[in-house]
Amino acid sequence: MSSKSNELIAGLFSDSENIQILCSIYENEVTADSIANLLNLNEEEVTKKLELLYNKSLVKRKQKGNGIVYSLANPKVCDYILMLRDSVQLINHT
Repeated sequence: MSSKSNELIAGLFSDSENIQILCSIYENEVTADSIANLLNLNEEEVTKKLELLYNKSLVKRKQKGNGIVYSLANPKVCDYILMLRDSVQLINHT
């Protein structure tokens, strides 16, 4: 893996809110407001993080009615996050 890829992964996934946001849109198209309410976060901060995730091609967005909805560009991203989480939990319980 290239150094640039490693930096991207480290930057995006070192922020637990990025991970929460990605997994909150795992199966649904949702608005920034819905994500903020679900995760009890500030909507403006969620919007900024979604913009970052969009710019890194991790989420897609589209106009729906008067708002923008977000979805995962590739649902496997969340699958990998969940697998890593399960692996870490298994290690911590042994």
